[in-house]
Amino acid sequence: MSSAPPQPAPDFERIRADFPRARTAAYFDNASSHPLSVHSAEALHRYVEWLTHEVGEPWWPAWAATRDQAQQLFASLINADRDEIAFARSTVEAESNIINGMSEHLAGGNVVTNDLAFSAALYNYQMRQLDGLDVRVVRHRDWQLDVAAMEAAMNADTRLVSVAMVSNVNGFLADMRALSELAHARGALLYADIMQAAGAVPIDVRALGIDIAACSTFKWLMGVKGYGFLYVRADLQGTIVKPSQHSGVASFNYQPWTDSPDPDAADILFQPTTGPSRYEVSYPSYEGAICAQESLRYIHELGIDNIRAHASSLTDRLHAELPKLGYPSITPPDNDSPIVSFVASDPAAAMQKLRAAGVHVAMRFGNKMRIAPSVYNNHDDITRLLEALA
Repeated sequence: MSSAPPQPAPDFERIRADFPRARTAAYFDNASSHPLSVHSAEALHRYVEWLTHEVGEPWWPAWAATRDQAQQLFASLINADRDEIAFARSTVEAESNIINGMSEHLAGGNVVTNDLAFSAALYNYQMRQLDGLDVRVVRHRDWQLDVAAMEAAMNADTRLVSVAMVSNVNGFLADMRALSELAHARGALLYADIMQAAGAVPIDVRALGIDIAACSTFKWLMGVKGYGFLYVRADLQGTIVKPSQHSGVASFNYQPWTDSPDPDAADILFQPTTGPSRYEVSYPSYEGAICAQESLRYIHELGIDNIRAHASSLTDRLHAELPKLGYPSITPPDNDSPIVSFVASDPAAAMQKLRAAGVHVAMRFGNKMRIAPSVYNNHDDITRLLEALA
C-alpha cells in the first residue's frame, strides 16, 4: 500500500522492557485492552503532575497542539489527511453518530453488515431496524466473512456497507478492497470498524476504498479508554455525513458583551464548527490525547509491518501447536491479523489452567479462546501457554 522503504526490524526483546506487564504475566488479551508502555505512562504522569501542582510542561493553554499531533499521527497511520480526522470517545458511539448523521442518505435504502462485526454495533443496527431501517446481517461461512454472500445481500438500494476490518470474534481480516468495490458499484459507502485493526495491521483508506472509519485507542493503538478517532472522507463531510450533534459557539451582539454592537446583525450570533471538528462536541479526553500522541509516535517508530511480522511469528506457532493439544482453530491459518481463536472443549478447565500459570487470554462466546499477542510477547510466553494447556 505504501511505497516507503521498509523500516529495519527493531529489537523486540528491548521493546519487551517497555511494557512492565510482560514481567508479571504472559498477557495475551490485547484484543480486550492493551497495556501501556512506560513512555505513555511517563507522559500521563507528567500531565498529572502539572494538573496537581502546575509544574513541568505547560499543558494549558497549549493543549490543542497535543490533540492536533495525535490526530496527524493517526491520519498518517491510515493514509488520510489531517482534515479528515476527528476525535471520538468510542468506536460504537462514533458509528452511532455517523448513522444518525446519514439519516437522509439512508432513508429508503438498506444497510448490509455481517455477524462477525462487534456485537454492540450489531445491536445498534438492530434497534434502527425496529425503527424502520432495512438492515441485512449476512452470516459468516466457516468463520469467515463471505464476500459473495455480502454481494448477494446488496442491491441498488444499498446505502451503506458496514464491517469490522478485523473481527473481534476470531481476528478474521476482511477483504476491504473487494467490499469497497462492491459497495461503490451500487452507490453505497463503506464503513470500517478498525478497532482491532489500527495499530495491528497496515491500513490505507485510499487504496482500500474505505469511506468512513472509527476506532478507540485502548487496544492496538496502546492508549487509554475514552479517546479514539473518526475518519470521514473529506467530500462526505457535511454533505452525506452530517453532524448529528450541535457543535459551535455563540456570541452576543449587544452591550455589555461588546462595546460596538453591529446594528445590522442579530443580537445573538451563532457560528457552527466546520471541518472534521463538526463531529466533535466539547473537549476530548486530554489524558487520551496525550497517551495517543505518545503511543502513535511509538508505533510509527516500530513500523506496522514490523509489528505485524513479529505477531505472525507467534500466531503461526499457535496455529501449529494448539490443534495438536485438542484446541481446533476458527481463524484461517493464513489470516493476517494478530488475533487467533480456538475452540475449548472445557473452557472453565482451560481458563483455570491458564490462570494458574499466569497466562491471560480471553474466553468469548462460550468456548472460543481468543489469543492476541503484541509487540512485547515472545516465544517464552507462547511456551508458557502451551505447557499450561498441555
